Amino acid sequence: MKEALNIKSIDGKLTTDEKKIRRFVMNSIIDDQQVFNIQQEKENLCNTVGVSTEKYDDIIERLIEKNVIAVDDGNINFIYPVSGFPTNHKVTLADGRSFSAMCGIDAMGAAYVFKSSVTVDSCCAACGEPIKIEVTDGALEHYSPHEAQVLHVDLDKHDNWSGNC
Repeated sequence: MKEALNIKSIDGKLTTDEKKIRRFVMNSIIDDQQVFNIQQEKENLCNTVGVSTEKYDDIIERLIEKNVIAVDDGNINFIYPVSGFPTNHKVTLADGRSFSAMCGIDAMGAAYVFKSSVTVDSCCAACGEPIKIEVTDGALEHYSPHEAQVLHVDLDKHDNWSGNC
C-alpha cells in the first residue's frame, strides 16, 4: 500500500505578496549566484514586484517569523529550497539555471517549487558517493545508484524545518 505524505507547502502558508517576494528573492539568488542583501535590493524588488517599501519591510519580517527565510547580517542566505551558499546538492532546472539546495529533499522538491523538470547532483551523506536524480513532470524519472534510498522527516510536526530535517 502506498502511503501519501500530506505536508502543507511553504507556498501554501504565504500571502500573494509574500509569494511574489519569495519568488523574486529565489530567482535573484539563482541568477546572481550569491546571497540576497535585503537593503541593497529593496528598491529594485519593490519596483519589480509592485509593493511599497513599508510593506516590503513588514513582509520580510513575516517571512522570517514563518521560517521561510534565514537572514544573517542583512542577507537572505537561505530561502527554501534555495541556498545562497554552495552545498552538496546542486539542482539544474529545465531552463539551464542551477543553484545549491539546502538538502537533498529540498533539491528534489525544487521540481514542484519551480514547476520544472530538475536534475539533482548530490552525494551520499554516509559514504560520499555521487547521486544523480532526475525529476520530470513531477515524477522520479531516473536515479543512480539504483540502491539509493531517501529518508524524510514528517516536517509538519515542526515549525522550523531547517532545524529538524
